[in-house]
Amino acid sequence: MRKRTFLTISILLVAVILSSCTPVETPTVQPTSVPSETPPQTSISPQPPASEQPTETRPAEAAPKTATLKLSATGDVMSHYTQILDAYNAETGEYDYSNSLSRIKNFTKTSDLLIANLETSMAEGEYTGYPIFNTPPALAKNLKDIGVDIVSTANNHCLDKGFKGLVSTIENVKAAGLLQVGTYAAQQDRDESHGVLVKEVNGISMAIVNYSYGTNVIRIPAGKEFCVNLLYEDYLGPYSILNKEQISSDLEYARSLDTDLIIALIHWGTEYVTTENEKQRQAAQFLFDNGVDILIGNHPHVLQPMGIQTIRTPEGQEKQVFVCYSLGNFMSNITRTHYTLTSAILNLYIEKNLETDVTVIKGYDYVPTYMLTPEWGGSRPYVLPVHDAIKEYENGSSTLINEKIYKDLLASLKICHDILGRDYDYYYIKRTD
Repeated sequence: MRKRTFLTISILLVAVILSSCTPVETPTVQPTSVPSETPPQTSISPQPPASEQPTETRPAEAAPKTATLKLSATGDVMSHYTQILDAYNAETGEYDYSNSLSRIKNFTKTSDLLIANLETSMAEGEYTGYPIFNTPPALAKNLKDIGVDIVSTANNHCLDKGFKGLVSTIENVKAAGLLQVGTYAAQQDRDESHGVLVKEVNGISMAIVNYSYGTNVIRIPAGKEFCVNLLYEDYLGPYSILNKEQISSDLEYARSLDTDLIIALIHWGTEYVTTENEKQRQAAQFLFDNGVDILIGNHPHVLQPMGIQTIRTPEGQEKQVFVCYSLGNFMSNITRTHYTLTSAILNLYIEKNLETDVTVIKGYDYVPTYMLTPEWGGSRPYVLPVHDAIKEYENGSSTLINEKIYKDLLASLKICHDILGRDYDYYYIKRTD
């Protein structure tokens, strides 16, 4: 039976402000007192001859009693045509997205494990943006360079270039040194993994699954049903019949692995709506009932609420779980409103007691980010850490941020606070653990 995992949160400020959901109450984590250790008193006695003196031995250092993990996640990673053009170097004939990601890496390279949602194909042929995404494989390498470890690939654009494109995407992602979950090149790959990616970091083990609500009404080729993990049986629409048999089987296998955490990465929800819908809540409950501890969602292209929830398991026990319904667009050129340019990097702080095998979430925060685009006044596309960019302008040290962009950044920050809560903004928590 899988280790029992409890999720708790240590909150350093007093209030959670969420404009689009009911604030979530969380238990206070009591600090653990450490008894002081006073060296024993010893008396002085005559020393025996040198030949009779015992060999001095140093006491062994106490083994650590806890393992810790900073687990982070970003929203959708997309490459529209304007981004493809920006990444192209005419002199070398190669593509490079490192400029777009150069200002955010201080917040991505500090994680022990970073997960991103890769919402595009990486296939041979012409590179294109919306509505049929096909992105230069250089993006995978650039994601690896900023600290991304795992990408989820089951999403509504995974079949944009057909099954062959899906396979090429997997190959290019792996060639860049990234792990991926959610799509499969062969039946054997799906069968051997049971749809589960297992990862251990800092002594904390995780079973990770990834499902998509659909494939943009692109039918999965006959005989290739294994290639995409689906959240709904009716994946061509109207997305109302949960794929319970397959998901239950996958999560039963995940539980049998006895990992410390089960994490679900889900592509779902209504685009451009900043609150979760009833279908998301129902799917989340089903996943939690089947053992999921942490659920991270994407697809709406805007932020949706996150927080700790207390659920009751099918066995009647209370359990705390974490859910983030959507992290918005980490990297894209969807320039509809401030909402589609606003995103966040989620940070979960996990601790495992090595004596009891109990794993908890000590706390969480988020880093507000903003996608600066030429359409909105930027010289080039940049993923910006909002607080740093605001400080740059206010200090008069920025050649990138002008008054118009500064006001846009303030509007983006307000969106983060309204939806996710100001008290969980890393800038105000000033976390020290």
